[in-house]
Amino acid sequence: AKERRSTCVGPSIASMLKLLLASLAVSSASVLEPKKAAQPALRLRGGGGLGSAILTMSAAAAGSTGALMYIGKEDLASLLWLNLNQWPADKMLGSAVVGWAVGKFICARNGLAKEYCQLNIVPMLLMILANVMGGGPMTANLLPACFTAAYVYVGFVED
Repeated sequence: AKERRSTCVGPSIASMLKLLLASLAVSSASVLEPKKAAQPALRLRGGGGLGSAILTMSAAAAGSTGALMYIGKEDLASLLWLNLNQWPADKMLGSAVVGWAVGKFICARNGLAKEYCQLNIVPMLLMILANVMGGGPMTANLLPACFTAAYVYVGFVED
């Protein structure tokens, strides 16, 4: 009998780029400039603004990462983070990260990006600190530091 080998080597770059483009497309919809007459109504429902777009993109990244961790696809979760971060296949942690994403989506949708970003700096700094104190690679701090910088901008600089 012939031995069968699995030829599955993981996701293709094309499929990961499609996922990234879809995430960016979803988050970019909130920064489209609507007609001026619609601005007050959009502000009431949380639409428009760079803060909302950043928070929506962050929520998409967290939600995707958490879901992939939950279903045991830590290789895809790590690839989503450009293999700079390694994420475990852990249902409890994955569900917590999905919950974090839900909070981000709700705040972005309800015009609370500024307030959320001000507070979300704390867990982001804790993540970076845990990596540094744990002896992890400095490259694992690159994307969390970028998100932290974006949160600082939205929370304290952007009007």
